[in-house]
Formats: sequence, C-alpha cells, structure tokens
Amino acid sequence: ANDPHAATYMSTLVTLVKPATSLKVLFSAYRDETADIRVLFALDKPDDGDDVKFQLFPGFKNLIDTTEDGFGNLVIDPTNNDGRPDVLVPPSLDNEFLEYQFTAENLPEFTGYIIKIVMSGANQARPPRIKDLRTIAVRW
Repeated sequence: ANDPHAATYMSTLVTLVKPATSLKVLFSAYRDETADIRVLFALDKPDDGDDVKFQLFPGFKNLIDTTEDGFGNLVIDPTNNDGRPDVLVPPSLDNEFLEYQFTAENLPEFTGYIIKIVMSGANQARPPRIKDLRTIAVRW
C-alpha cells in the first residue's frame, strides 16, 4: 500500500549561444502532501563528448542563505545535493499551484543543458502537476 507511483519529464538538449556557469529552473506545481518533486540537470561541456551525467540541484536542506533574500545560495556539501527546491515549498491545497525554484551556481562552463524532473506520489488520485516551466542559464 506504500507503493510510490512515479513520472519523469526530460527536456531535449538546450544549446546556448554563449557559455554559462549558472542554471536556474522555475515552475509552478501542484504537489499533494503525499507527493515529491526532484530536479536534476546534465551539462553539455565542450570537452565531454557524448557522456550525459545527471546531477541533483542542491536543495534547501543543503543551502545557506548568505544574501538574506530568502533563497539559499551557498552549497554546504555537494555530495548531499538532493534535487529539492531552493526553499521549502509546502504541500499544495486543492488545485493550488505554488512556485518552485532550483538554482545551481559556480558550475564549470557549459554550452548546453538537459533538465530532468522526477515526480512520485503515494496517492494516484492526486499526482503532481507542473506548468509554466522556465529555465535560465547565465554566466557570472
């Protein structure tokens, strides 16, 4: 009875005109209290060849907010990245879509990326739903 049902979304490769070192994913989502949403990314770097390796966004439990803007920005330990958003987002109420933000900074220079969103839930009647997906890649 505790069987999590899962769904995955994966983007195609987004190719950049100018190299970037920071990646942000934003979307609105309905997430029941029995569901979970995690986000991963794979970077396309000039020297990588065809090897695609996904890594998790840091997640709020692995970030410290040094700028006091409400969002964690300093990674505590990269080995503890868990793919959660930059801040804790409470479960949604009925059909309520809440804003999620995922940020990875100080990355090796990359010229493309793929986003992967993994969703799971224990209640088939209330699956996670996502809308208004946006990504931003910049060079700091």
